[in-house]
Formats: sequence, structure tokens, C-alpha cells
Amino acid sequence: MQNAQLKTLKRWFTDFVADFHTEDDAFVDRHVQLKECHTHRVCKEMRQLTEALKMDDNDTLIAETIALLHDVGRFPQIQIYRTYKDERSENHCLLALKVLAEHDVLADFPDDERAIVEQAIEFHGVKELPTLDERTMHFAKLIRDADKIDIFDLLIKYYRQLAKDPEAFGKEVIEYSTSPECNPEIIDALMDHKLIHYDQIKTINDAKLMQLGWVYDIYFDWSLKQIHDRGYLQAIIDLLPKTEQVKQATDCVLGYTAKRVTSGLKRKYYGRS
Repeated sequence: MQNAQLKTLKRWFTDFVADFHTEDDAFVDRHVQLKECHTHRVCKEMRQLTEALKMDDNDTLIAETIALLHDVGRFPQIQIYRTYKDERSENHCLLALKVLAEHDVLADFPDDERAIVEQAIEFHGVKELPTLDERTMHFAKLIRDADKIDIFDLLIKYYRQLAKDPEAFGKEVIEYSTSPECNPEIIDALMDHKLIHYDQIKTINDAKLMQLGWVYDIYFDWSLKQIHDRGYLQAIIDLLPKTEQVKQATDCVLGYTAKRVTSGLKRKYYGRS
């Protein structure tokens, strides 16, 4: 892959997103801008991650291409369905593949590189990755890590705003109950280092706990170190109920993270142990 190809893709992305901006619908326009900015930040995280992993120029370009295109399905999703919840609309990963096919975005890519990009995008939002060939799996792990790093920051800002002024959020934004309860199944899953499924989430606090559980699905030590060092985990914990059950679960998350980060630093290696 060449630098010129990525530059062309960036121009296409800018033009594609521009078609979704509207002065007539503030809700859609706000969320289009949200996902556009998210995409650019994920590209930045991806560049930093590939640099930490010392990936070669070709693979670095492929990785940033995946980051640039991973959420193109979100734009028609929010315009048509006015939600980001896949179960209420369409799977945004598969919708992204439809967009790429309709616009022949990857037409000039070699077959093997196109397949990598498509599969990494297709599976970036699943609970757990399916069995993929080793090279494709590597890129799928890259985008899941880069995506999660930015979503941590994004949702923490959302949680803080919600806590400060819940009345400022409309019903279309708050997708879970704001009651303080936490699902015991989610607490148990965190204690057992297990991933949490979206259908277990009933409250905003459940969503916060699920996000803490993402540490068990971070593939590269560099990624986990960013989440740890930027204070994302503690920021979420500070917004959770101060119960003994929650403390036990969050202590488990912090302990797991600290152990992996420390081990990664000792090895001076940023791949997953």
C-alpha cells in the first residue's frame, strides 16, 4: 500500500461525511460530527500503536486505513435510524462494508489487503473475535484496541456530563436507566475476568462496569498502558456507587491492569503476553 492511496481515502472520507451534515436536523448533525471526530482520534491512536509495535510502513498504512474506515457505517445508521444501537437498526460493522462496496472504496487494493481491511472492520464491534488467519487477526486486534482507547475518553466525558446535569440529556441520548443499581452478573463477570454482553446492561452503572471489563479484551500492552496512565479506569470508578461489591470488582480490574502493565514494562515489549 502507498501513502498516496491513504491520502485518496482521506479525501473520500471527508467528502462522504460532508453529505451527512445538515443544518435542518441538529440531532443528526451533532452525531455525525461526533463520529467524524472519533474517527480522526482513532486514526491518531492507531498511528501511535503501530509506532510502538514498530510495524513496517506498508502494514502501518493498512492499519490506519482500517481506522479511517471502521465506522463509516455509523453515518447512514444515525441518519436513517437515529440511534447507534445496532439491535434497533443495523449492525454498523456490516453497514460499513455495504458503504465500502457501494462506493468501490477498496477497488484498487490487492485482494489480500482488501480482505484484511474488510474483515478487521466487520469484526471490530463483536464481543469476541472469531478464528481468523494470523495476519488478519493482528489487524483486527489493532482496530479493537485503538477504538476502545478513544471510546474510554469519549464515554467518560459523557458520564461526567450526565452526572453533573442529567436534565441536559434527552431521552434519545440516555439509552439505559439512570437508577443506581448494578447487575450482580456483571459484578461476577468482572471478578472472573470475563467479558460482558450488551444484553446484560440495564443501567448506566452497568455500562460503566462493562467498559471497565474491556481491559480483559485489550490485546496489546501499550494499549492497556495508555488506558491506565491516562486515568480512564479510575475516572469511571469514581463515578460508580461506593458499595463493597463494586469495590471488589473494580479492585480486581485495577489489579489485573497493574500486573499486565508492569509485566509489559519489564519485558520492554508491547505485544500481548
